[in-house]
Amino acid sequence: MPLRLSFIVLCILAAGATSALGAEPNAAPTGAAPRSVAGAAPRSLAGISPGLVHRGQRTTIRVSTRTAGVSCVAALQFADLKTKILPARQSRSTGVSFTVLIPRTAAMGAGRWHVTCGIKTTWGSFVVTGVQSTTGADQPKVVVDRQGFTQRPDKTGTGSLLSYGVVLRDSSAAEDAQNVYVIVNMVAGDGELIGSKSQTVELVPAAGTFALGDSLHLRTQAAVTRLEITIRVGAHEPKQEHDMPQFANIRILPSVFDPGWVSEVDAEIVNVDTPKTLASANVSLVVLDAGGNPLGGGRGYSTASLPSGSRFVFIAQNGFSSIPLDKAASVLISTEPTYTAP
Repeated sequence: MPLRLSFIVLCILAAGATSALGAEPNAAPTGAAPRSVAGAAPRSLAGISPGLVHRGQRTTIRVSTRTAGVSCVAALQFADLKTKILPARQSRSTGVSFTVLIPRTAAMGAGRWHVTCGIKTTWGSFVVTGVQSTTGADQPKVVVDRQGFTQRPDKTGTGSLLSYGVVLRDSSAAEDAQNVYVIVNMVAGDGELIGSKSQTVELVPAAGTFALGDSLHLRTQAAVTRLEITIRVGAHEPKQEHDMPQFANIRILPSVFDPGWVSEVDAEIVNVDTPKTLASANVSLVVLDAGGNPLGGGRGYSTASLPSGSRFVFIAQNGFSSIPLDKAASVLISTEPTYTAP
């Protein structure tokens, strides 16, 4: 940890319960230079609340101002010196505030913040700690809600393609499950593993689901009799609203060169319910039969930059060719999107 940040931590601990970050956010620690970009501001009743923040927790920076209509920008610098810059806001006559979600991957320890309005800069410090713990029924447990697969021998050779779909569900109504690690094993009738695949799902929302679809080419045509699924929740946070794109005009299309089998899933990806721009999205798809049972699944990726209210063609072609077309009835789609400021 840099010397200046180490010293900040010692000062904070020495302050005790009277002030988590010190009563004067503009007062520089002894021996440490201010990190403002436009000169230190006069002392004011500015600060970050709460000053001791958990990963995944929202916090608010407030700065008093005397002039309305001034463009203000804010930034947070974490213990590893990585910086998060917040969208600009217009000041009011009484001040300006910024609400920010501390990233789940933010470095723990002492950090710095500053707000610049015109030529005036106010700055202070905060401390990041781990994800806030919960107990009992509030702890999220991700379970398998539904699962299924189809396996098809290769036309030539001795291998086969297995397509699987797993619907994950967060059993907690209060906590979002994060960094959910999933192992899918393909098990033969004698209990031997024929294949395995693993991946991490960023988010399974509280009381919500994630449609996990994928495929694996096996080196054998021995029949897979069941899936063995292991799930581990890496982190969690109190339930929050999450921006997600929507999909319209979803179609399951047959293969032109391989009649009777699914070739791809086409749709329109739509950026709605947020003013932010959808920069990209990892897309996971599970194909269902008429009874709602998973037949298999696949993955896709959207790279189109979509401003708020716009839509774009989405095509997923990976993983579906072992699914019989006459059994495929509908599709569940889940995404892991990346958004940028408007």
